[in-house]
Amino acid sequence: MMYLDMDDLVTSSIIAFLTASIVFILSIKVFRSFFNGNVADKSLSSHIWVEKPTYIVSDPNACVVCETLTHGSKVRYCDSCRIFVDLGCIKKADKQICCKMLSTNRPLKEFTHHWNKSLSVDVMCSVCSSDDETDNILGQFFQCIWCQKFVHEKCVIQFEQKCDFGVHRNYIIPPFCIKTSNRFKNVSKQTIEKVVHPGWENWTPLIIFANKKSGNNDGALIISHFRRLLNPIQVYDVIDCPPEKALVWLKNTQLECIYVLVAGGDGTVAGILNGIHNLKLKVDPAVGIIPLGTGNDLSRVLGWGTSYSDLDCSVIFDFLNNVSIIKLDRWKVNIMSNVLKKIKITNTITMYNYLGIGLDAQITLDFHRTRKSPLYLFNSTLFNKMIYVGCGTQQFLEHQCQGLPDMIELYMDGRKITLPDIESIVIVNIESWGAGVNLWQLGADDGNEFGSQFIDDGKLEVLGVRSSIHIAQLKIGIAKPIRIGQASMIRVKLLQKLPVQIDGEPWLQPKCEIVLQRTNQATVLKLSNII
Repeated sequence: MMYLDMDDLVTSSIIAFLTASIVFILSIKVFRSFFNGNVADKSLSSHIWVEKPTYIVSDPNACVVCETLTHGSKVRYCDSCRIFVDLGCIKKADKQICCKMLSTNRPLKEFTHHWNKSLSVDVMCSVCSSDDETDNILGQFFQCIWCQKFVHEKCVIQFEQKCDFGVHRNYIIPPFCIKTSNRFKNVSKQTIEKVVHPGWENWTPLIIFANKKSGNNDGALIISHFRRLLNPIQVYDVIDCPPEKALVWLKNTQLECIYVLVAGGDGTVAGILNGIHNLKLKVDPAVGIIPLGTGNDLSRVLGWGTSYSDLDCSVIFDFLNNVSIIKLDRWKVNIMSNVLKKIKITNTITMYNYLGIGLDAQITLDFHRTRKSPLYLFNSTLFNKMIYVGCGTQQFLEHQCQGLPDMIELYMDGRKITLPDIESIVIVNIESWGAGVNLWQLGADDGNEFGSQFIDDGKLEVLGVRSSIHIAQLKIGIAKPIRIGQASMIRVKLLQKLPVQIDGEPWLQPKCEIVLQRTNQATVLKLSNII
C-alpha cells in the first residue's frame, strides 16, 4: 500500500483546483465570445423574409447573393434591410449577410455604418455624388441600412465610418440604447425591456402599431416600410403584440416624450389608447394616427385625414414635425344589469368618439355581420362604403328602431329628458360622427341654447336622429340633427333589447342601464398642417 506525503497531497489538490479553474474560465470566455460576438448580434438581427411588397414595382430583381435576375414568386425580400434574394439563396443570405441589429446589449461610443450590397440603379453616391449610368452596374453600390445612404464600393473607405442614423435619427431607437427580452428567441417575439437616451438633441423615440387587416390590408405595407426606416423592434402588429406587452418598458423609463403612431381604424386606435391607459404610466406617450379604416372619425378630428394612400412612409416623419400634444376626454361606460335581483355592473367599456343607441347602431351591426359572412369577398374601403349604404337602405324599409322613445329613458346630469320622435340617440365626444359628420355644428345655427363642443371639456353632446333618410341627409349636409343637450354624466335605461355601438363596435344589448362618466384624459397628437 502506498501513502502520499501530506505536502504532495496538498500540492496535487492545488494543481487540480487551478487546472479546473483555468478550464472553467476558458470555457466561459469561449461561451461569451460565441454568444456575445457576431453570432449573438446575428441572432438578434435575423432577416424577415416576405414576398415582394406591392409598392416595389421593379421586376425582375437581382439576388444580392448570386447576382442573378429573379422575378415573381421566386423573389424574397427582407422587410428590415431591404435586400432581395431568390429562394435558393435564402440560407446563404442568412449566414453571410447580417440584418439590422435590434440590440447590442452593450454600450457603443461610436456606431459604424452597416453596409449591405445594393443592386439599385437609380441612386447617387454620397461621396462622389456620381449618378452616371455607366457607374450604376450590379454590385457597384453599398447602402447603410440605418442612415439609408448609398456609396460606391470604391468610395466606402473614403466615407466617414461613424453612422449618424440619417434624417430620421430623432425617431430611431439605436441598438446600443436597447436591452431586449427573450434574447435567444425568435425576432418577431422580441420586445423592449429597457431604453436609455442616446444623448441626441430633440430625440423623440417613435413606436409603430399597425393592424394588418385594416383598410385594404395596407397595415402590412406600413409595417414593412417602418421596419426598414426604424429599428424593427419599434414596429408591432397589434394582433401579435398588444400595447400592454410592447410598451411595458415605459414604466421604468426616464424619457419625457415618446410618440406612438397607430395605423388602423377607430377600433384599433381605441385599443391602443386603452392599452396605454391599462399600463398606468406616469406620463403617457402621445398617440397619432395613420388612418386605414372606413370611418376614421378621430383621425379627422386630430388632423390626420380621412385615409392614407401614400406609398412612401417617409412623409409621415414630416407630419411629426408639425404636431402638437393635446388631451382627449376618456369616458367610462358602465353597463348595469339585473343579476339575481340586484343591479350590478356587468360590463365596462371605454369610449373616445361616440355612443349610439338605435338606428345608427343597427346599421353598424348589420354592416359588421355582412363583413363576417362568407359572401364578403373584397376587403376595400369603397366596397365597405357600398355595403354600409345597403345596410342603411335595409333599415329604411324595415324601421326596426321606430318608436325608440318608448324603449329607453334618458337622464342628463340627473334630470330626465322627454324625447321627441326619433329612431336613434347619438352621444358624441368628438366633432366627427359617421365618417366625417360634425353633428353638433350642424345644429349650431338654431340658437345659443347650448355651448360649443370641445374634446377636453368633460362634457358630452346628445343628439337625436329621425330615420335612415335623415342619416343620409346629415351625411351630405342638407339636414340638421335634433340637439338634445350637453351633460357631464349621462344615464340611459334600455327597457328592451336594443342595438348599441361604441366607437364603431356594435352589439345587441338586453335591457339594462348605461352610465357614462369621464374617467381621465388620453394624450394624443394633433396635426396642425398637412404638408
